[in-house]
Parts: sequence; structure tokens; C-alpha cells
Amino acid sequence: MTAMIFPPAAASVRRLGWWQYLTVFAALTAPQAIPQQVDFLAEFVGPAWLRWSAGPSLRLTALAGGCGKRFDRGRTVNLVRAAASGPLRESLPMQAALAPSPLDGRMAVRLQYPHDAGVPWRWAVDELRPLSDGCWLGMMHVALPGLRHLRFPFLLTPVQRG
Repeated sequence: MTAMIFPPAAASVRRLGWWQYLTVFAALTAPQAIPQQVDFLAEFVGPAWLRWSAGPSLRLTALAGGCGKRFDRGRTVNLVRAAASGPLRESLPMQAALAPSPLDGRMAVRLQYPHDAGVPWRWAVDELRPLSDGCWLGMMHVALPGLRHLRFPFLLTPVQRG
């Protein structure tokens, strides 16, 4: 890995090796607050196999068309789009909290899906830390024995609500 300036911007974390995301996430500044009144577009990052398989994998779940997250007055929900040019709609609410990350014990924004969210989301946990340019690096894991140590990176980029 080439030398990286911390805190990094989104452009420098898009195409790292899968295991490098753990190091980068652990080096990011802990958030001071949960994002408020902002929509984020989600982007799968990391090695090609992960970027190419993530979208088709989502289509098999309640997050088919998943493309972002909305933080709005204490509510946090996923954003989905049925077609590339279709409108955004809200799906699968999440509970957001500042909590220690199991990765390093430092604070992260932790997004927990409800128990009735269906498979695999009822066990999924997203953790977020801010990058230098207003984007956030996310690490998703499934809180089940044998899977909780696998982390799947994603990038959240703020967008203007329209």
C-alpha cells in the first residue's frame, strides 16, 4: 500500500485490498455525532470481486436496489431505487448510535437493523467513520459466529436532497 495521508479522502480508499480497509478504518477519527439531515449514496469499494458481487447479492434480499442511507431527525433508513432512473424510496429502518467498534474499541456510528428485517439484515451491523471530505467509510459485518470477523467495506457520499 502506498503512503496514505490521514484522514484520507474518498478517492484514496476506493480501491484498496480487502484487508487494508481494517487498517484504514481503525486509523480514522472517531465520530463526535451521528450525521443529521443528510442523504448518502452508497458505493461498494475494495477489490473487483467484492464490487462486482455486492450489487447482485443485494438483489436477493430486502435491500434490492440499495443505493444509500438517509439520516433525518433521528431516523435512519436505507435508500433503494427500483430502476437506475427511478425515484429513491426508504426501506429497512436502522437504529443509529455512537458505540465502540469491536474492531478497535473506539467510537463509530453503529447502525443496527431491526430483528424483523429478514435474512441477513437482522444480523447485519454497519459501522461508520468520517473521511476528510465529508464522505464516510463503512464496514458491514454479520453478527453471527464464524462471520463476525468478515468486514465488507462501503463508501457513503453526501448528496443534495432533491
